Amino acid sequence: MARKKRQARVKDKWTLKKWYTLIAPEYFGMAEVGETPADDPNKVIDRTVEITLAELINDYSNQNPYKKLVFKVYRVAGENAYTKFHRFELTRDYLNSLVKRRTSKIEDVIDVSTADGYTLRVKPVAFTIKRCKTSQKRAIRAIMRETVLQLGTQENFIQFLQECVLGKIPAEIYKRAKKIYPLRRVEIRRIELLKEPKLELPEKAEAVAAA
Repeated sequence: MARKKRQARVKDKWTLKKWYTLIAPEYFGMAEVGETPADDPNKVIDRTVEITLAELINDYSNQNPYKKLVFKVYRVAGENAYTKFHRFELTRDYLNSLVKRRTSKIEDVIDVSTADGYTLRVKPVAFTIKRCKTSQKRAIRAIMRETVLQLGTQENFIQFLQECVLGKIPAEIYKRAKKIYPLRRVEIRRIELLKEPKLELPEKAEAVAAA
């Protein structure tokens, strides 16, 4: 009898749950990116959803299927849960496919603050055609850092993020660094949001709008 009662309680919990539609940020078209169940809208806050760029913009060309975006819920209104950018990264399979024998892989980790006060951790990576010298690696790494810091501090968060994800920043690094040594590929392998500017936003408990 006790076992049957436990099963009934579990079933009751699911019947009380409501499905919320996850909405991408405005700067990614406010597309529907998934659903999540909860018996309390406050429990939806801070949940994350992962989607590839290909799925998000319905374009499976180039490297879009290998680019993953992670969004985090910050506000719930009715049956919609609105998200903001949390993380971007390339898939492990794609990165592994870029590694070749007798070539060099050059990485860096750069913290940059955008013109509108967002702090991002950007991780670029470059792959050479053949193995290069340590001094050349150092020079290419310096160019990666200089380019990310220069463009990141000049641009606002949305512009800089979109240029990283869509390939403009890697293309600029490639153009500058290939003068040091021939490159095969440059990518931004990961971006993390470290800090947002302080805005007058409601507390977590007040982030749920009335249905």
